[in-house]
Amino acid sequence: MRARRGSARITLTVLLSTAIGVLIFLSVGTVLAITAGANFRNTFELMRGSGELTMGNLETSLSDYIEPARDLAEHIVQLVADGLIDLKDKQQVETMLLAALGAAPQISGAVIWDRERRPVAVLEEDGVPRTFRFDTVDNQGLTAETAPRAPRWSEPISLENGTFIIMETALYRDGEYVGAFATGIDTAHLSSLVQRIGNELGMTAFILYEAADGERVLAHPDMQVDDTDWVPAPMPLRDLQLETLAAFGDPILAAYPERDSGLPGSASYDYGIVERNGEDYLILTREISDYGPTPWRIGIYTNTEDIGDQFRRLIGSTAVGLGIMVLAILLGFLLARYLARPIIQLSKAEAQVGALDLDNIEIPKASAIREINDQITAFHRMLDGLRTFETYVPKALVKRIISQSGSGAIESTESNLTLMFTDIIGYSKMAERRPPGDVARLLNEHFTVVDRCIETEGGTIDKYIGDSVMAFWGAPDTPGDHAARACRAALMIKQRLRDAKKTKPDDPQLRIKIAIHCGPLIVGNIGAPGRINYTVVGDTVNTCQRMEKLCGEIDDGISAATIVVSEEITREVEDRFCFTPVGSFHVKGKTRPVNVFKLEGEAGDAATKRRQLLPEIQDKAADQAL
Repeated sequence: MRARRGSARITLTVLLSTAIGVLIFLSVGTVLAITAGANFRNTFELMRGSGELTMGNLETSLSDYIEPARDLAEHIVQLVADGLIDLKDKQQVETMLLAALGAAPQISGAVIWDRERRPVAVLEEDGVPRTFRFDTVDNQGLTAETAPRAPRWSEPISLENGTFIIMETALYRDGEYVGAFATGIDTAHLSSLVQRIGNELGMTAFILYEAADGERVLAHPDMQVDDTDWVPAPMPLRDLQLETLAAFGDPILAAYPERDSGLPGSASYDYGIVERNGEDYLILTREISDYGPTPWRIGIYTNTEDIGDQFRRLIGSTAVGLGIMVLAILLGFLLARYLARPIIQLSKAEAQVGALDLDNIEIPKASAIREINDQITAFHRMLDGLRTFETYVPKALVKRIISQSGSGAIESTESNLTLMFTDIIGYSKMAERRPPGDVARLLNEHFTVVDRCIETEGGTIDKYIGDSVMAFWGAPDTPGDHAARACRAALMIKQRLRDAKKTKPDDPQLRIKIAIHCGPLIVGNIGAPGRINYTVVGDTVNTCQRMEKLCGEIDDGISAATIVVSEEITREVEDRFCFTPVGSFHVKGKTRPVNVFKLEGEAGDAATKRRQLLPEIQDKAADQAL
């Protein structure tokens, strides 16, 4: 069963391009996606690991910096419990404290109260940054009820000369409360610590304190002071003097509460992104509860541009991979076009062969691909054979049969057709006087003129019979005006012969007889299975051939063509052509005479008819004069 015509089909170029592109995309794209995904995860993990390492370093450094205050408190507790310190000996107490503080310069100072809340020793060295005046007034020292039994951190307190984180403990000897001890670290010194750690890692470190009204800045690089300019002064305890995030002056910390926390974090750390002036900052924080009843939040932040080089390199390598994939797909598309082009051209050429359009076929050039090149070579051979064969087959007839039926299986049917016979006047004598080569050339030129005129008017060349031509109209096409077409073709032949007389005066001037008749005929494939002709048979053929013989009886010896038609033709086209009655003639095989008319020209064109006859009359007169 043949494929249905007109159904949708995908082109070979699209198919190959899509197939190659999909294969490249699936292979290269999958590898690229896996590689890029792994690289992004690894890069992020490295960045997160770096951030967590920084946080761990900050936390460790903070512990190393603050814990000596606890060690000092525990040392004092142990000395008092062992009786190595007599709280009544103020000189001994101060000497011992100075010796202990010498090993911990970050501690700002210390104070010891007796059981009546009187300060026994308050370290004070003007101009020495590590000392401070931790004084109390209004009898506000620690008591047996307020002092913790073991060293612990209390809430930060603020004095006029700074804010301090305080370590407090009760002092016992032989199980009896004998006093209290307190030491502290200035947040300005704590800020120097976070600045140093942040500078080492190219980030900004900070410590936040959760106050009753929200988070406040406990330590920050902007909070450190020049210790050499600070002179301790006794000041009473006051409310905590720490700036809120919004009032502190760091826009990144001010935006911290509105951070984007969509980044994947861990159980120990919180990740966030803060946007400021079109730039993104990565913030990493962690809550610690080791330095008082209220947790602290230590953290670091950095501009993502500072860590973006790694991502830019990663994105760059991914972009290169994508570019290579796109280039590979493009090359695949070009390869598909290269493979498909000769096949598509061959397909178009085959369609032209199917339509017998052998004169306008474009065949692709030789291909570097062996199979395609073999196909092109085979097509060339086939085309050469067809071009040779078409000289023996009426191409126009085959085209019309193909266009109507699609195959050569044409059944013979009876139809009313118009038939034409042509014959060269005086051919036998001319052939005797001329070499065979000249005769063949003249015949070929003559048949070329006759064939073109007949085919122009849609006629079908049936056969050549010596110097005669047999043609018919009305099959395989079925135009309703086939009689008029035959008359126009005859007049066109006559005009072409007259034109040839002027353009080639040295060649013999051929004159012909033309007979046109119409009637019922059997038309179709007629012949043996191995040799079939598309032809017509019937009495109309015989009548028309006999009419062509009658032309010799009415030939005036001048006209380039003597054209006779039957009465049936005149009835079909009498209003379109001019006819002159010739008479009735008995033809062989017919019992009734045939009325014959001479075709003069198209109707309404008498002037043209006279102009056509005038050169002939002049030529005849010239011949008689000679």
